[in-house]
Amino acid sequence: MLVRMSTALRRVGRLLTLLTCTAVPALCLASREVPVFTVPVAAQTPAALQQAMQAVLVRATGHASAATDPQLASLVANAAQYVQGYEHGGQGQLLVDFNATALEQAISAAGRNVWSADRPFTLVVLSPPPGASQQATDAAAVQQAAEARGMPISIVPLAVRDANGNLLPSETLLAMVHNLGAEQLLIGHDVTPPSLAPPAPSPAGADAPAPAPAPGAAGASDGASSSAAVPVQTDTWRWTLVTPFVIRRFTGSITTGIDATVDLLAPPIEASPADSIAKTPVRIEGLRTLDQYARVETMLAAVPGVRHSTVERIAGTTAVFDLWARGGARAVSRMLAISPRFKPLSANGMLAYRYVPGPPPASTPTAPASAANPAAPPP
Repeated sequence: MLVRMSTALRRVGRLLTLLTCTAVPALCLASREVPVFTVPVAAQTPAALQQAMQAVLVRATGHASAATDPQLASLVANAAQYVQGYEHGGQGQLLVDFNATALEQAISAAGRNVWSADRPFTLVVLSPPPGASQQATDAAAVQQAAEARGMPISIVPLAVRDANGNLLPSETLLAMVHNLGAEQLLIGHDVTPPSLAPPAPSPAGADAPAPAPAPGAAGASDGASSSAAVPVQTDTWRWTLVTPFVIRRFTGSITTGIDATVDLLAPPIEASPADSIAKTPVRIEGLRTLDQYARVETMLAAVPGVRHSTVERIAGTTAVFDLWARGGARAVSRMLAISPRFKPLSANGMLAYRYVPGPPPASTPTAPASAANPAAPPP
């Protein structure tokens, strides 16, 4: 049962809200609704509509597997039944508008979760910026991956490293991001070996032969073929996701950062009664300054799966926050377990933690290949 806040407590709550919005002025506006159920379509044909429906299912759930999910196959087969109309986009492309309410109900009836259309707005930085010849290609790949997964992003040229090449402190990065109206930052660093980079194009009209591979090199001619082998390009990107709650790192391709971020934010593909939105009280001890109160409130609101949070009561250095989260206490405790800023305490059934302040990391260590590693969150 909610405890009625006293006049003094309401004043403290308003002060915390003011302090939070002053420190991160755009945080309350950082989520952005994406057009989940309106997608490009090649033509007004059954086959094209089914392909468009597959794209909608990926956006609606946040999971690439939804496009071929047997539980959702009937929606794809009957895509035309959900069409509300057509329109043309800003570049003249044909768009199909599906019935959002009917599809959300059908997805839920099939035992699958629907990801809220109000999603964290993410700034993406490619650092260092790619060369002019590669910049458009890399940016297009990232943008297309984000659109396919239903993640609102903007690719921006932010200076995210210091003079020594280390990432700026997370607190500094988040302040820049919030001031630009976003909630989190995704930084990609291309570490493709130079030997695997695409070869520079030949000058116009040049007819120079391709260089022969070195003896013993991979793909060198063994007499079975007279054509020169071209090294296969293998892009390797190291991605760092910086949120008010946690920092996570991923290694992979140009689109791995987008895919891994959506995997973290979207609800599980399979729905269960435990995945419903439930209020979860969380007690946090060890809050000694208003800045720490505001910081913890910001961090808890940014926990993946949390839809809404409020300060329920404050007493000395302890505060109780009410979180409305998908999956309730189980999901919240699972996410808080990856953060060293919250030390679990025993509290007779209530989730309780001691806040452990700490300085932001001075640099970003690299992660093992193909791994997504939890790391220290902002302080």
